[in-house]
Amino acid sequence: MFIGIFSFSITFNLSTEAIKVPILPMGVALLYWWLRRKKNTERWPRYRRYAWLGFWVNFIFFTFSFLNTPLDHLMFPKDEPSTYMQDVAKASLINTHPTAKKVTLNNEVLQKQVDEMKPKKMIIGPWYYEINEKNGYKERFPYLLTGTVPEKGSGLKTVIYVERDGKGFLITPNKGRQVYFRSEESVLSGGAGKND
Repeated sequence: MFIGIFSFSITFNLSTEAIKVPILPMGVALLYWWLRRKKNTERWPRYRRYAWLGFWVNFIFFTFSFLNTPLDHLMFPKDEPSTYMQDVAKASLINTHPTAKKVTLNNEVLQKQVDEMKPKKMIIGPWYYEINEKNGYKERFPYLLTGTVPEKGSGLKTVIYVERDGKGFLITPNKGRQVYFRSEESVLSGGAGKND
């Protein structure tokens, strides 16, 4: 049965998951050749059903991988910030750019804002032109938020950048697309202004 699992498969991407569709039962063919050699025809009929059962197990894997993406989006919505930062009790900031001001993270405000953040569309053009010599190479996301824990069971590992006004969060997960959230209140204390 284990050898019957081996097959030639076609792989395609559905959203962020790689889906394998089994086409040719290579393991079954190998067992057929091995068990029918030396004129011993009794062995193949005895093991044939197990070899084919192994091949059909591939379709069970295919079904589960096909259903995984919609179930993952249903259980862990990608437009909810709590999916990416369920626990922020041990969160802290790291300055990642020389233009970053000396600020501290207000964990209480962050905890409150996680439930109130809204996903926003990010327009890349103005951001790109904002970072130039004329503006002094001001980085839009000069802070890295560390110590956050994503929702349990999601399998997410995230890199979270904080905008210099303390209200924007650019989240890069290990699977899926980048998302951008805005909060009403700044999570930074001590030096972050509206247009800094």
